Amino acid sequence: MHATLVFNPQARSASKFTPEAILEALKQAGYNATYTPTSSEDDLDGVLQQAKDLVVVAGGDGSIRAVGTRLLKRNIPIVPLPLGTANNIARTLSINGNPQEIIAGLADPAERILDIGCVTTPKGPHYFLEAMGIGVFADILEKYNPEDGKSIGRAIQTLLKTLNHYQPKFFHVNVDGQDFSGSYLLFEVMNTPTMGFHYQLAPEAKPDDGLFDLVLIHANQREKYVKFIKSVLTGTLETLPDVSIQKGRKLEIAWRGFPLHLDGVAMAGKEWMGDNVAEVRMEDPELLDVAKPYLQVEIMPEAIHFLVPKSTIAGN
Repeated sequence: MHATLVFNPQARSASKFTPEAILEALKQAGYNATYTPTSSEDDLDGVLQQAKDLVVVAGGDGSIRAVGTRLLKRNIPIVPLPLGTANNIARTLSINGNPQEIIAGLADPAERILDIGCVTTPKGPHYFLEAMGIGVFADILEKYNPEDGKSIGRAIQTLLKTLNHYQPKFFHVNVDGQDFSGSYLLFEVMNTPTMGFHYQLAPEAKPDDGLFDLVLIHANQREKYVKFIKSVLTGTLETLPDVSIQKGRKLEIAWRGFPLHLDGVAMAGKEWMGDNVAEVRMEDPELLDVAKPYLQVEIMPEAIHFLVPKSTIAGN
């Protein structure tokens, strides 16, 4: 069986391993493995065109997302070797151990097929495995900018600084035909229980049930930021009185360029719509022309395949 190795040298724990060591482990496990170094995500297009039976991804959540979205509809399973900072996807799949241990566990493999989220924007479709959201987290992520270097300390500093003067925003949102418009501190569309630096926002979310878990923090939570931060860090967000979690498959969000995030990537509307974008403030939502454009957010059931050691899903 042929295995294509994708290795991200920028991943947090990448310095502890080498592509050569992983290739040797794959060879010992009976795989005919190949590796082509890449310097950017765009390089993956050519590498993955040659993929056949299996793609082994040594990296973090961003690497898995970059590979997974390029393998949609190709039915080629991914083996994650978690080397990143949060490793939310590997945690969701209950994958533990170093690369050699995980590869050795493939002697008794199991397939996991997960959903993926698709956001249709004015520039076409974009995808997320963990979460898509608008509101405070998207604004924080835009200011934090992971490309400046990932740091939990800097992330918390950015969060505190942003929250100090943050005002909730009014969003026009439709979920499966039901109006959820209102003023929100945060509106997250969760496919997995966690996102970011392993922030557990939707503990009951299942990435293979064909549904999103929508985490809504209403505007009056503004007065309780200390509780909000503590609940995010301790995984108890759903216990706050101004937080609600709903289920849904399809969303429409009237949009005027406010930041949104797809997994760990922040995207600003001005990148797509030019200088005519006008953000709507919470206090004047009536100024929003809701006719267009809309962000269309849909679940794609059973869209991405993973191969994991069977021992990791025992009892599931």
